[in-house]
Amino acid sequence: MEEITTRIPFYDLIRDFLVTDSVKNLFLIRHGETYFNLEDRIGGDSSLTPKGLRQAQALAQYFKSKSIPFIYTSKKKRTIETAEPIRDLQPNCSIIPLEEFNEIDSGICECMSYEEIRTQMPEVYYARKRDKYNYVYPCGEGYATMKERVDRGIKKALFLSGRAENIMIVGHRAVNRMILSHFLYRRTEDVPYIYIPQDKFYHIVATQYKKLFQLGPYE
Repeated sequence: MEEITTRIPFYDLIRDFLVTDSVKNLFLIRHGETYFNLEDRIGGDSSLTPKGLRQAQALAQYFKSKSIPFIYTSKKKRTIETAEPIRDLQPNCSIIPLEEFNEIDSGICECMSYEEIRTQMPEVYYARKRDKYNYVYPCGEGYATMKERVDRGIKKALFLSGRAENIMIVGHRAVNRMILSHFLYRRTEDVPYIYIPQDKFYHIVATQYKKLFQLGPYE
């Protein structure tokens, strides 16, 4: 398991809303494989493939010995379908879908493949490629414009979780990148390239003087 430890000054922790006495562990997971993933399509509300369902079952087995009272998802089927097997193996667990964790809205490009965007809307494809963080899809959003709602979603999840030791978020690639950026302190232009695999999860620990995040497999 990859591990990175960072020591940061106390004043930075004050402004970081993710460091609280009530949250010791955050498990950040991307949904399992979907039919849209196979076609390299973005957005939409695709269901999990058989492989995606197996990934969800593997997650459930991995976490069944841990107490997960709350699983926060987006309102998209793929995150809820990933969370359901985990909930089913927990003695007392609730899935709470939050629209703040919905994937980036790709506007007029919704449900298109990247190759279709490149050939049918080259101006969109290359403009986004030049500045992926600040680019906003026509009639949609971008990383920069979704930041506020993702921040709001995390604050909401922390509030609803009370003093729970473990919190789990099953999200999407762009959303999980935004969440991780709080811990990694990446330059904004680097955020769209943070590694978010479908066969591993991030375990984040926040204490008063240290931040630790681990990326490890669950199979």
